[in-house]
Amino acid sequence: MAGPPGANPMSTANPDAELVARGEQFEKFLLEYMDAWLEWAPLMRAARAEVGDDIAVLTTAIERTGCDAAQARMSELERDMQPLAEEIIAAPATSLSGLRAKALVALWEALPSHAFHHGAFEFRDDGEASRSLFDAVAGMTGLTPLVRELEARLAADVELKGADA
Repeated sequence: MAGPPGANPMSTANPDAELVARGEQFEKFLLEYMDAWLEWAPLMRAARAEVGDDIAVLTTAIERTGCDAAQARMSELERDMQPLAEEIIAAPATSLSGLRAKALVALWEALPSHAFHHGAFEFRDDGEASRSLFDAVAGMTGLTPLVRELEARLAADVELKGADA
């Protein structure tokens, strides 16, 4: 079977090599982001509990609890992650390794958007189909242990929230 001129038909190079490299870089950021997010969430809840509904005082409480520093770290990571995520989303995936890179972006996008959360990832359609598909992809790409670890950390954050109340 002939390929494009100059192509090596015996080449074993991963066609998704660039996508995989971006995915590996993204995974490092994702783990760091998760740490920052889990530091931020209880601090934000503490700040909100301190001021109740008085939003005018919230900025001071955010600074006092250290929430502003955690928010700054998350913003810094987001600045690095967003362009990388866009490149991963735009790239075609032709291998399980490429699919894994895309699943990492989906995992990031499914993180709870608020400090008050239910201890689980939030898929946009709130349906079982998206979660089922994501779990299948995680299983096929070896991400299940990471997903379970991050879910356990989210659940623990909810338990901490309950203990703080």
